Amino acid sequence: VNGVEGKTSKSISQPKTKKSKPSNVEYRKVPVPQHRFAPFKENWMKIYTPIVEHLKLQIRFNLKTRNVEIRSCPETEDISYVQKAADFVKAFVYGFDVEDALALLRLENLFVETFEIKDVKTLRGDHLSRAVGRLAG
Repeated sequence: VNGVEGKTSKSISQPKTKKSKPSNVEYRKVPVPQHRFAPFKENWMKIYTPIVEHLKLQIRFNLKTRNVEIRSCPETEDISYVQKAADFVKAFVYGFDVEDALALLRLENLFVETFEIKDVKTLRGDHLSRAVGRLAG
């Protein structure tokens, strides 16, 4: 008929629905500054291994945004592990060694608190450097 041959199908395709994420997925992003990028890449496996094997979380390093993205998965036993892992990564970003930062994963009620020296006293130039040196030493 009209030069068209073949069978016609009367099946109506169902509209495709997007799969929604489960509502119980916890997610954290930890930014990695420029000066910690090289040490982070060198120690990636030391950071990755305890988070994936012990806490059973999913982790990736987004090179475009320079963020470490941590999220829970169905195998995650405790939802608070996501925050523990984020604190562990933040401690490394702040300058702790991986071995020292691992204490945050092992021990309960342990956390890292930081502050800006400029919030305490207004200092500039050499005076600021000297104050940082005195606190660190």
